[in-house]
Amino acid sequence: MRLQFDGQSELVRGKRWFSSMSVQIQQVIGESATLTQAAFRGSNSRIVSGRVWQMLLIVWVLTVAYAAFELKRGWIPHDDGAFAQSAERVLNGELPHRDFDDTYTGGLAFADALAFHAFGVNLASLRFVLFGFFVVWIPVVYYVASRFAGAYASAGLTLLAAAWSIPNYSAAVPSWYNLFFAIFGTAALLRYIDTGTRRWLFVAGICAGLSIVVKIIGLYFVAAAILFFAYREQFPHSNPSSGFRTLNRIYRAAIVVGTVAIAFILANMIVRNPGSHGLVYFLLPPCALMTVLVSRELSSDRVRTDCRFTAFFKMLVPFAAGTMIPVVIFLIPYMRSGAVRALVHGVFILPAKRFESATMGPPNLNMMETLIPISLLLCLAYCCGKKGRIIGGVVLGIYLGIVLHFSANTVWAYRAGWFSIATAIPLVTAVAAIYLGVPRFSRILDSDRQQRLMLLFSVLAMTSLVQFPFSAPIYFCYAAPVLILAAAGLFGFIPGTPRIALGALMIFYLLFVIWRITPSFVNDMGYAASSDFQTEELSLPRGGQLRISPIEAQMYEELIPLIRQHTVGDFTYAGPDCAEIYFLAGLKNPTRTLFDSFDDPAGRTLRIQKAIEAHHITVLTFNERPGFAGKINQDLEQLVKTDFPYSRQVGNFRVRWRE
Repeated sequence: MRLQFDGQSELVRGKRWFSSMSVQIQQVIGESATLTQAAFRGSNSRIVSGRVWQMLLIVWVLTVAYAAFELKRGWIPHDDGAFAQSAERVLNGELPHRDFDDTYTGGLAFADALAFHAFGVNLASLRFVLFGFFVVWIPVVYYVASRFAGAYASAGLTLLAAAWSIPNYSAAVPSWYNLFFAIFGTAALLRYIDTGTRRWLFVAGICAGLSIVVKIIGLYFVAAAILFFAYREQFPHSNPSSGFRTLNRIYRAAIVVGTVAIAFILANMIVRNPGSHGLVYFLLPPCALMTVLVSRELSSDRVRTDCRFTAFFKMLVPFAAGTMIPVVIFLIPYMRSGAVRALVHGVFILPAKRFESATMGPPNLNMMETLIPISLLLCLAYCCGKKGRIIGGVVLGIYLGIVLHFSANTVWAYRAGWFSIATAIPLVTAVAAIYLGVPRFSRILDSDRQQRLMLLFSVLAMTSLVQFPFSAPIYFCYAAPVLILAAAGLFGFIPGTPRIALGALMIFYLLFVIWRITPSFVNDMGYAASSDFQTEELSLPRGGQLRISPIEAQMYEELIPLIRQHTVGDFTYAGPDCAEIYFLAGLKNPTRTLFDSFDDPAGRTLRIQKAIEAHHITVLTFNERPGFAGKINQDLEQLVKTDFPYSRQVGNFRVRWRE
């Protein structure tokens, strides 16, 4: 269907936004390419070896082929529908938050609109952009792994991280982009540790800014970077001078007060979700690392002769400058149109409603019992001699083999596999904090290795908050690659690496995710293994040939033509929480709402009635089993029965129309 723009000014605004978003995408791809080149250049002969290049190429081909095969498999209708409708409204000249209630910051809607412009207006186009970022992301993951592992181990870790990422849910959700930018930024900061060149801080800042523009939780990576800067500053560099003792005391006080304030903010946010589980999963990891930072600060009796504020801000300023560039570009049209207040409301105020309608607690703490056998066998492998490492590795391999075999049909085995990784973030972060905070252990590592470890776990502790407040199993996958890299970094830096045990873990979690997690899709993920039921192509013109369940394919292939058949004009109304209907039907939404649960309940029914009459809408569609909103349209349906006398049930949708 040919798209029409609402006036020449809207067309010009849309083109300008395409241009600005193109600049941002080119920046991140260019910097990612620089990171990839830097990964295999420098003084480390292991990095420039032919073996490393060969392993990277093999891993790159395997992961890209695997992700491409799974790219069009599965959907959650309201997710794909909301992303597509946002992109189309931007393509038609609208501005997120000013003209419609975008669920996220809004930057991704412009990238998706650009995808429609380039690849066509269908659901697959959004996934092509996601796939492009994934292709660039793979060598950067390999680079991060190579900072603490050899070529073969780096290849295995990259395969594992890729398998736990987009193949499990290939919709172009913003959280995937937050993950990509977090890894890009981490790689830039690792490069900064190696070279001391501040331009890598600027690159990391650009990644942070782009992440924020996509989804506001990009601020978590900013917090992780600041925590890392404070930790790195504690390693003094030679800069003899005098007169800074008073300032340095103030700096020490600022570090203590700042960490306490961050912990308080996090605790205040997390306790909104009932139960104590969130405090363990989401508050413990960052607090463990902040405890390391504060304990080092208070226990150090060294008199610093350099200005600590200067050392800290030399890192923070280029990072902040990089962060501001994408954010400022994104703000320009809002400032020019006087819509900054609408943006602030949509980004910071409106999402608070998710605490009311879209919440899910993390796993019960007793699920962490699945970590016990693995932890004990790893301790045995690390603490004993060569025979102990062999015995521990073999026993662990046998145990994991049993779990993998029975997890296909047995719930306890499946949960033993799933929860042993899904609940691991607090434990591995606590171990890393002990290793960094206790001098007996930390002195084994040089300062660069300590900083790398602190950086990895800072990113893990903060970005794992993506699971709050909605800890559905798929949300763990948005943090799983960071967990894999951070845990491997911890295991790699501890002396006496038990290769058999760690190899068994890597192979198990790779096979477990490919055989048990990915086929189940998000419906059964974290609960039980199931076979792949996403087998039917969605044959609608805008469906992008996504593979979905046969039942859903039949339902939408009957529903959309029915709506189109009785529609007069460009508008229809569908709700609650069924944005996919507008997009698949190629019709416009008369409201500013994508998810009805975020709409203001006061006067809602009356507003919708007025919109229906104002746009002379002839077809209404009511979703009787919405994802989040509940049956909030019952009053509206009762009011319009007389005016829309004809009806038909299609699956979980009731379609009403008038002649």
